[in-house]
Amino acid sequence: MDNSVAALKTDVFQATAISGGKDQTLVLLKSGEVLGWGGAGSGRVTPPFVDICSALKETDAKPVYVTKPSRYSTISAGFGVSLGISDQQQIFVWGFCQVGVGGKTLFSEAPTLLGDIPNATKVLAGQFLYAAIDQSGKVFTWGFNTDGALGRVETQINALPGWIDGLPIIQDVAIGDRFMIALSADGGLYAWGSNSAGQLGLGHLNTIVSPEPILFIPRVQKIAAGSTHVLVLTTDGKVFAWGSNNFGQTGGGTQSYIDHPQPISFSEKITAIAAGMHYSLALGSSGKVYAWGWNGFGQLGLGDLKSRSAPTLIPRLSEVRAIAAGETHALAIGKNQLLGWGSNEFGQLGKAVVKQMTPYAFLEIA
Repeated sequence: MDNSVAALKTDVFQATAISGGKDQTLVLLKSGEVLGWGGAGSGRVTPPFVDICSALKETDAKPVYVTKPSRYSTISAGFGVSLGISDQQQIFVWGFCQVGVGGKTLFSEAPTLLGDIPNATKVLAGQFLYAAIDQSGKVFTWGFNTDGALGRVETQINALPGWIDGLPIIQDVAIGDRFMIALSADGGLYAWGSNSAGQLGLGHLNTIVSPEPILFIPRVQKIAAGSTHVLVLTTDGKVFAWGSNNFGQTGGGTQSYIDHPQPISFSEKITAIAAGMHYSLALGSSGKVYAWGWNGFGQLGLGDLKSRSAPTLIPRLSEVRAIAAGETHALAIGKNQLLGWGSNEFGQLGKAVVKQMTPYAFLEIA
């Protein structure tokens, strides 16, 4: 059966959320349906064996519908694996991973149910590391427990889902490379896992195997994690960052890393943040987008491949409603278009060039 958009529908799309992974892009529609572009984890049928370090290269630029269930409330694109929560609060997984996910050693681009976590409200996919939050605010983690990344006692190298004891009610989690940051319902921060670049924000470089609070007074409303850096957005529209700064992804200074929260200056209030592998994005209250950090694939959208150590306004990009960062590609929901820039090696940006250095509209939306 052909599940491409062209084969199924021609109506106007209403996008409500976007998510970028390693080589895939997902868009959640108002209808609850999910569209995908790119390689593994996009919902596109792929061969049974795909190199774990790359996605399917021979693909067209058309999006596909994720085949089942019919409606989702939340999506998250990770390292060749994507997760979604159905309108029945059940977690589904699709894509490709040689090491298995949540006890599933065989799954495909057709979503498979993960039945270990009932009443899920949010799900996050990383690189061999996953998390979910249930309706009571409990955090469940699974996958590789390297450097204590699961935040709980676990003897299995590739662990099944289990919940973290001792955390308060949690509203969000951000996943980096072998670490996690959690945002509590009252705006507090907790961190655990690898800390080689100060990405836990605790003022040192020691690995932490169970959640520790980050000493940060402002109340936080949103969090984002790159490979080894973290961004947070406070309730008054200010941005703070810490972790690796080798490409300027924490927003300034010459240090190779920052081990505690540092403010980033903007000329306006910020309403959203996103973090890719070694780069960062921020959405201003004006609807304009700022980018900084590594730019090896044009993921800063500035027309070149030069990295930036300070937030830089992306030209001719306005009226943006939402942003997302994949590993090396960036996404935005504009007034009437879905836009993307950066790597397009696997068709995750539709018909854009392989290194799309400026925002490119690849779907008309309402």
